[in-house]
Amino acid sequence: MEENCEKSSPAIGRVRHDIIGSLPLELVVLVVEYLDLADIVRFQRVSKRWRSIFSSNTIAKSLLPRMLAALGMEGRRIINANAMTYIRWFLRLESARPVEKVFLPWSESPARAQEILYHSRRLCYVMRGRDQEVAMLDFETGKRSIWSNRRNGDIRTIKLFDRYLFVISWNLTITAWDLHTSEKLGEQEFPWIPIHITVANDKAVIVPWVVRRSHPIYVWDLTLDQVHEFGLFADDLWMWHADADDNVLVTFEFNFNVHPPAVRETKWVLTGGELLDSERFPLTLGGRRVEKTIICRQIDQWCHTYGDKTTTQLYNIEDKNFLMHLTFDYATDRLSVRWIDCVEPIGVVSIWGRYSSPAPHIIYRWAPQQLRGFMVYNAATGITTVRPYQADVRELSAHKLFGAVSRHARFMQPDPQNTFPLKCCGDREVYFVASDEGLQLWFFNPDFVPNLPDAEPFLAMEESG
Repeated sequence: MEENCEKSSPAIGRVRHDIIGSLPLELVVLVVEYLDLADIVRFQRVSKRWRSIFSSNTIAKSLLPRMLAALGMEGRRIINANAMTYIRWFLRLESARPVEKVFLPWSESPARAQEILYHSRRLCYVMRGRDQEVAMLDFETGKRSIWSNRRNGDIRTIKLFDRYLFVISWNLTITAWDLHTSEKLGEQEFPWIPIHITVANDKAVIVPWVVRRSHPIYVWDLTLDQVHEFGLFADDLWMWHADADDNVLVTFEFNFNVHPPAVRETKWVLTGGELLDSERFPLTLGGRRVEKTIICRQIDQWCHTYGDKTTTQLYNIEDKNFLMHLTFDYATDRLSVRWIDCVEPIGVVSIWGRYSSPAPHIIYRWAPQQLRGFMVYNAATGITTVRPYQADVRELSAHKLFGAVSRHARFMQPDPQNTFPLKCCGDREVYFVASDEGLQLWFFNPDFVPNLPDAEPFLAMEESG
């Protein structure tokens, strides 16, 4: 054996040949298509030659569409973009490692954690003790503004989008505001609780929350201030996608009582509600079975739309250790499912059980019982990253809550003082964790520097994380 090893050693030495470095760049581009993003970044550290190859403009240009799709920016026009910036941006997002963290104390406390929202560089929330007003902070300008709802009384909930703010009152009236012009676009009253709103250009798709009763879908044309209702849906409406350019709304109804689950896909005229097409097909589950079980989702987690793609997450109430991640691609008219194995069971009915989706295949979810932090799921790769939460020294309520976890105390619901557990929310650029004391802000986009004069440097609490 020793003799064979000695004879083979020179051969091994001669094999040291840089295959990648000797390939034409056009072939390297083809190789890159099969590599994970993290591998591309690691390969830049192998040698100067590999760094010049994997950071070249040719490779960057070939990666850009892939990066934009991963970040939910598919179809965006990026001028003189550095694809490596987008790679590092995405890798930080999927590992929950921001470029920078700061702490922003509350100037006016929010009334409820459920009504703290962030979208398109704006933060808004219902103010504590002033339940008819919404406070908004613009992260680009640092400007604060107040939006009043005194005409319709106390606010039930709010919805925030690129251009629009929707204020939903307890009398089931929705007021729509244009954030660009500060103009009130209109008011509409609905017979059901309008629990979910999605926006496609100037069309708002409104899905009510109705238990065990059939209900329509409403489409509010914000330009004309007209509402159309169509269809009749029951509890099996789990997903929908609106495309304003084609003037089409696609709805999905699921029957999980059979195997494989039966799906009914229906296409409607978005502005008029006329039926365009309807088909039924089985949903491929990749070898898993869910028939005769109760499939559900948490009330605040419905559909998330990123360009041509819409995603949603469901879980089995009898087996809370997995998430079913559904993605509809309107461009290809394809519905797909991926499975995410969870480190900690899903389904605690509280604010701690919530999860959010800053990118099409990235899901952040709190895991307070075992991990005192949260998990980051990548539905595209099946990889789960566990991230203990590092509290700021000013987040005294966070320290108290995590201490309660270590003593196995039940603290899942808000306490009598109207305080609330931590809430995480945000998007691919800015993510935040809200506590009684303020916001711990995470910045992922290296090219975006928020204008927040009141923000303070992050000071880690040693006992947390």
